[in-house]
Amino acid sequence: MHIYYVCLLEIGETDMNDKIENKKILIFTGGMIDLVWARKWLETKQFDYVIAADKGLLYADELNCKVDYILGDYDSVNKDLLEKYRGMNVEIITFPCEKDYTDTHLAIETAIEKGASQITILGATGSRMDHTMSNIQNMKMALHTQIPCYIINEFNKIYLADHCVVIKKSEQFGNYVSLIPLSESVTGLTLSGFYYPLKNALMYQGLSVGISNEIVEEEGTIEFDDGILIVFETKD
Repeated sequence: MHIYYVCLLEIGETDMNDKIENKKILIFTGGMIDLVWARKWLETKQFDYVIAADKGLLYADELNCKVDYILGDYDSVNKDLLEKYRGMNVEIITFPCEKDYTDTHLAIETAIEKGASQITILGATGSRMDHTMSNIQNMKMALHTQIPCYIINEFNKIYLADHCVVIKKSEQFGNYVSLIPLSESVTGLTLSGFYYPLKNALMYQGLSVGISNEIVEEEGTIEFDDGILIVFETKD
């Protein structure tokens, strides 16, 4: 498959080669965002750099969130809105509509290139389940570079794990923790501090054994020997 790297670049005062080292980066992308929830959630968060991927610019603008970098083919962005950001201290990258990678994929790549120490994505879920599943898998790029990466909406915090995870009950996103293998199998899975514990278990794709567990101690520990897990901290 041919990969399109052709893009148009517009730069304000910021040099695109300047990396933002060891910074928390927020990505707005074009799925669904509950703006009431997002506005309240953002009040308690602080990010050092913000990337808007295509339609994600609409959400960032509506939430009055300062944007540092914009990318996409802009098929879902009003031209007047994009013009608003031209001339500001914002990097604007334009990709062709016919490209191999999604805007979210490109945004995660950009965050990694900018030296992110943590990536948080809003708008990565929605009615298009194909995009949602792709966005979850796209987090492997961050996983392979050992950068924590999270997809968050009003009901879920989703991330990938290839090694031990400890979740403090007092800090978990919701009441439930679900585990789904991203790799074909996950071996040696041990869960401690959970209502449904496991000891050296084999989990493989196609089974629902990892759904809707609960932390019953101060923290829940997820240990395994090999594989990749999708971890969901969820609430109803």
